[in-house]
Amino acid sequence: MIDCRAKPIIVCSFPRSGTHLTIDGLRHFFIETYRRQGFGQAVHSLYMNLDRLDPKHPYPLTEQKAQQILATCPKRVIIKTHCTVDIDQVGEAQRDLAREIITAADVAYVVRDVRPVMTSFMALRPMKFPDSPRDIATFLRTQMDGGEGPAANWAKHVSGWLDRPGVHVVKFEAMREDYARAISTLGEQLHLTSNRYPIQKFPKPHSMFENRIRRWLGIQNSSAIDNLRMAFETPDWKQVMTKGDFELIREQAGDVMQRLGYKV
Repeated sequence: MIDCRAKPIIVCSFPRSGTHLTIDGLRHFFIETYRRQGFGQAVHSLYMNLDRLDPKHPYPLTEQKAQQILATCPKRVIIKTHCTVDIDQVGEAQRDLAREIITAADVAYVVRDVRPVMTSFMALRPMKFPDSPRDIATFLRTQMDGGEGPAANWAKHVSGWLDRPGVHVVKFEAMREDYARAISTLGEQLHLTSNRYPIQKFPKPHSMFENRIRRWLGIQNSSAIDNLRMAFETPDWKQVMTKGDFELIREQAGDVMQRLGYKV
């Protein structure tokens, strides 16, 4: 069994759904999870990435280090993951530990309308897979993990976590509409105590240089900096998706969209 000094909090989502928006709110606006970004400190050190429990990851996290963080940190450790509910994206030898961590934690699952998720995911994928399609029609019809399309994978990811008992659902759209209210509601569900800071989104730096300057100065920074690592723009799904694309998404993910209250 793992030894946790305080109960961890898992922030989980399908990629491009608002994971970092949620993490930043939790790590800044509640006493039990407040982690100030210090002088020269990388923002990713303020939370744990469960997906790094894989020897093949570019920045692997060892089991020993993960256990040390949980056993010694006086705060409730925030843990990010894009894993499915089956935890199939960490190393096979590390899955038992990953499952133990999730069992010991509270889980917040972040959801977003699948349509903007698909265009954003399409724009991001070439960072890791240079040959990934850059037009939405081809992307939606590309077989991915499990031999299914990305919209079907989204539906399986979301429904798998939502079927897990005790999961707290956070909507990206609710955070965009009223960040203070959405984060405060999540904090109440997780039994967190407000530190009375005004809840506002961290400004996202416009360049890696600005990001480094803010880090060196010890200025609280957004943890969502993926778009700085390569030049990409996310197209507006309403502008690029055809009737056939919408029909495919409804076929593969319509039931889950309806379950979440998104217009099908």
